[in-house]
Amino acid sequence: MMDTILHPHVTEKTVDKMDFENKMVFICQPEATKDEIVDEVEEQFDLNTTSINTMVTSKGQKKAEITLADEHDAQEVASRIGVF
Repeated sequence: MMDTILHPHVTEKTVDKMDFENKMVFICQPEATKDEIVDEVEEQFDLNTTSINTMVTSKGQKKAEITLADEHDAQEVASRIGVF
């Protein structure tokens, strides 16, 4: 299952979401379900999440916007996994 998440999605808008909304955005396999994505994020990055929203882009990629639990800081997590 460890291939559900392809990579973090980092743009100016997603960095703002990290700063102000404690959210991270990942590009995922198009056939991945919300439960599979949450399970992999929580297991792979040792996090707790509160919600997930997914969308399919016009390019056919699935983006997952994940809200982290209050005990985790999205900026710190992004730094730890090598986004910055």
